[in-house]
Amino acid sequence: MLYVAMFDEVNEGTAIFKVTDNPPVSKDALFVNMDGQPSDLYLWLTGEAAKMLRKEKPLSFQMPKRN
Repeated sequence: MLYVAMFDEVNEGTAIFKVTDNPPVSKDALFVNMDGQPSDLYLWLTGEAAKMLRKEKPLSFQMPKRN
């Protein structure tokens, strides 16, 4: 089973957003970056997982490759 929230469910903490490789700089909080990955990586991975669950592509335990 896979559950991903819609964008309007931000207050529930279940939404997935695009991210940045340039997080804010602060002395009070440390942020991680995306190590050069595309900003929509997690949205794309969710789509790939959905394709595997619908058997549109074979299940793989390796990180999928972007075309």
